[in-house]
Amino acid sequence: MKNFYDALKADIAKYEGRHDDFIYLAPEWYRLMTNLLDDPRLPTRLRPLVACAIAYFVMPADVIPEELYGPYGYIDDIFLCAFIAKEVRARAKDPDLIPRNWDGEGDVLAIINEVLKKEEEFIGKNRERLLNYTGCAEILKGLGHLRKR
Repeated sequence: MKNFYDALKADIAKYEGRHDDFIYLAPEWYRLMTNLLDDPRLPTRLRPLVACAIAYFVMPADVIPEELYGPYGYIDDIFLCAFIAKEVRARAKDPDLIPRNWDGEGDVLAIINEVLKKEEEFIGKNRERLLNYTGCAEILKGLGHLRKR
């Protein structure tokens, strides 16, 4: 039986289209989140955020569903992972936590910034809907206000 990481790799393997350079990193974003959850240095208070990103990858009816859009449907999952990675890095007070858990190619911090700069292009006006749908907005409120972009 394939694990979810391998299933993601297979799903995006032949994708050619809009934002394919980001779509090809979907499995690496998933792996980053699972690596973080396995990392004992991840503060307990931040684990629910990371768990939200992992769960969002497997939800069938998300903001941009893969069922309708094929591999392009992972673009909102990628955005959520980048958003959460930035929040975790800022709140964990461990600047190496995210890079240490990244198995993908490239500088993950630069990739995070690039993804977040493309928010409008990736998810349009769906940021609040995405954060509310996943419960991330409430988790962030519990951690002390949503940080500025």
